[in-house]
Amino acid sequence: MELSFTLRDLEMMTRNNEPDQIRVGMWFATTHDERRKLVERAIDWVSLEFTRTRQDRQDRTEDALTGDVVTALKAMGFQANHDTKIGGHCDLIIEAAGNFMWLGEAKIHGAYDWLVSGFQQLDTRYAMALPGQDHGGMIIFCYNKNTKALMDEWCNRLRAARADVEGGFDEEAPLVLRTRHIHQATGLPFNVRHTPISLNFEPADKR
Repeated sequence: MELSFTLRDLEMMTRNNEPDQIRVGMWFATTHDERRKLVERAIDWVSLEFTRTRQDRQDRTEDALTGDVVTALKAMGFQANHDTKIGGHCDLIIEAAGNFMWLGEAKIHGAYDWLVSGFQQLDTRYAMALPGQDHGGMIIFCYNKNTKALMDEWCNRLRAARADVEGGFDEEAPLVLRTRHIHQATGLPFNVRHTPISLNFEPADKR
C-alpha cells in the first residue's frame, strides 16, 4: 500500500515540533524569500535552545559554539557548514536550491570592536549580495548581563563605524537587529540579521 501526504498533512503531523516544521518547510520552499525566512526561524530556535541550556555552555569557545549551531542546523535538514572557504573561512554557510546561500559570522561578545570586525568580515570578505545570496547574519554569543542593552549599544557602535548601514530592531523579536546597506562590490543591497544568544548564567543561589 502506497502512502502519500499533502503539505497540509505534514504541517499537521509536525505542528508541535518546530524543527520538523522547519524541515518540511525547506522541502517545499520554492523561493529564496521562503528559504531565508526558514533559516531565520531555525536560528531563532537554536538561540532559544542554547539559552535554555546556557548552564552547560559556560566554558565553550567561540569555535565550539559555532560548531554547535551548525550541528543543530544540520539536524533540521539544512545543508550547513562551518569554516568553509569563500573569500576566507566563513563561520556559517547554508546552501539550498537555486544557488541560495546564507552566510553567517559568529562572535562571542567581548568588545564591540570585535563585533565590528566580524561584520566587516561578513560584508567585505564573504558576502556578494547576489540574488538569493543577499541576506546573512551576525550571531552574537552574549555572556554579559542585559542582552538588550548590549544590542542597543551594538546598534550605535555599528552605525558609528559604518555610516552607510541603516536599520532597526525587529518588532516581533525585540532583541534582533536588522540592517541593510549597499554592497561595495556588486552595488546591490545586503541585509544582515543580528541575532544575540543570551548565555549569561549567574544564579543568585549558587554556593
